[in-house]
Amino acid sequence: MTGAAWHVLVYSTVAGSGNRLGPIRRQALVDAVLLLTAAGFGGFILVPTVALHSRAGLIADLALGVAACVSLVWRRSFPVAVAGVTIAASAVSASAAGASMVALLTAAIRARPATVAALTAAQLAATLCFPLVYPQTAGYSYRTQITMGGLLNLAVVGWGLMIRAQRGHLRAVLAGQALLAATVRDQERRRIAREMHDMLAHRLSLLSVHAGALEFRTDLSPEKTREMAAVIRRAGHDALGDLHRVIGILRDGSTGDDGALEPEATLDDLSTLVDEARRTGTQVHFDLRLDPDPAMSPSAAVTTYRIVQEGLTNARKHAPGAPVHILVESPEAGGIVVRVRTKSTAGGDIPGTGTGLIGLRERVSLLGGSFSSGRDGDEFTITARLPWQA
Repeated sequence: MTGAAWHVLVYSTVAGSGNRLGPIRRQALVDAVLLLTAAGFGGFILVPTVALHSRAGLIADLALGVAACVSLVWRRSFPVAVAGVTIAASAVSASAAGASMVALLTAAIRARPATVAALTAAQLAATLCFPLVYPQTAGYSYRTQITMGGLLNLAVVGWGLMIRAQRGHLRAVLAGQALLAATVRDQERRRIAREMHDMLAHRLSLLSVHAGALEFRTDLSPEKTREMAAVIRRAGHDALGDLHRVIGILRDGSTGDDGALEPEATLDDLSTLVDEARRTGTQVHFDLRLDPDPAMSPSAAVTTYRIVQEGLTNARKHAPGAPVHILVESPEAGGIVVRVRTKSTAGGDIPGTGTGLIGLRERVSLLGGSFSSGRDGDEFTITARLPWQA
């Protein structure tokens, strides 16, 4: 049996540890190996002592050895009891010596440390008694026998404690992996929720504004009505497309580049976003003070786009008709400032929960920037500072 296979058999007993053998098959194989080891070692110790036995004594020795080996079947359920019985038997039975070591190994793995210490002391006591019952076994002196027996038993206990530590380490690793997986899933859910809000809120606010205009304005020409209806249809179509894309990602479990939720937004797309808002009747004052720099990271560009998009969406929802001032500049090397201002009004009937602002704060924080939002006099201002390279 190779070292890797033995590692799988002995150490990999933690659920989910990647063991390809079934638990029942693995335990049965381990039981068979250890039972054969116990019987073989017991026979090895018994052979030199045969001449020291009477006929009845030899039968009794074999009976104790067989009983000790059979008791190993219950060593997992009752490790302390099985160890105690086999250790007591090994004090007078040569054939029970192997079973006592296997039982002691199991107890070292499963029992409490204080109990393991007591069983180890009992095994050492049995080692002291055995040479008295079978003196000069194989020509070895009393001192030699107890020295070899003591070292062997201590090695078995040490091996058991090493297995115990290994299993504890595996449990800790698996617990850490489970926690990490739960954290990743939570972060992914938050990311998807944030992206859905950013994409759909913008589309649906456009749809709501145009639908409201069609509902209340009776002076629109047929051409203007068709134009606004086309905007509603396009916004609804885009919203459905975004929703289908997110549902597809959730269904397929794809989080790589092929299933990315982020738009391929650049600073050039800001003008398109502003023009789209102006077509809804929103007064937008857009000031872009950035020198072209191909080294700007895609993450910084996407976040800048999202900030402007959220500012325009909030203006349509909470301050319809109020002008919006947008400033995107780079006042110092390596930094971007995005500021969206609009009048605070009591108008607007589109509900909001503040989720978009929370999502923006998370985005900016992940890039190592700073974010603030709130009322400043009679204006509501969103301000973000981003590193040029994120």
